Amino acid sequence: MKLNEKEFLDVELQMGICYSNVDFKNLAHQTADYVKTHNPKLVIDYGCGTGAYSQAMFEKGLNVLAQDVSKAHRDYVKENHSDVKVISKPKKADFMCFIEVAEHMTDDEIKTAISLIDPEKILFSSTPEYTDQDQEWNHINIKQENEWILFWENLGYTFIEYPKTPTPWAMLFTKK
Repeated sequence: MKLNEKEFLDVELQMGICYSNVDFKNLAHQTADYVKTHNPKLVIDYGCGTGAYSQAMFEKGLNVLAQDVSKAHRDYVKENHSDVKVISKPKKADFMCFIEVAEHMTDDEIKTAISLIDPEKILFSSTPEYTDQDQEWNHINIKQENEWILFWENLGYTFIEYPKTPTPWAMLFTKK
């Protein structure tokens, strides 16, 4: 049974996937530090979820937009991270954080998002693991590392490095 937006948000919060969890906050700050090394003019945190990464990037002085298709998530970010600018639709940005979102999207949805944002660099992370919760979590697009690298290559991006944050399977891509 697939979770609705509010149920999905509630489960994330119960799991500590939020800024009030010190460990997750530290992870968000490590990720923001990594993003900052690339000197982006504008970062879009695509599929921002609870806004933890967006808040950390804001605190590090980055110009960041938090975007999510889920109204429940956008409302949560607005209520809990008032300094973060929240948007409902993608906007052009030179750096895109695309963290644990792609598994919830079809390839065509990802292609559309990329064409709208047109980032120079993408910090990408998407679970390569199949689990018993995939249906509940709406995981519809699980790919292995080599499959994602080929996918991004076909969209005009080159694999650069493994940043080690925010997940062990994170990758950085840059426009060719």
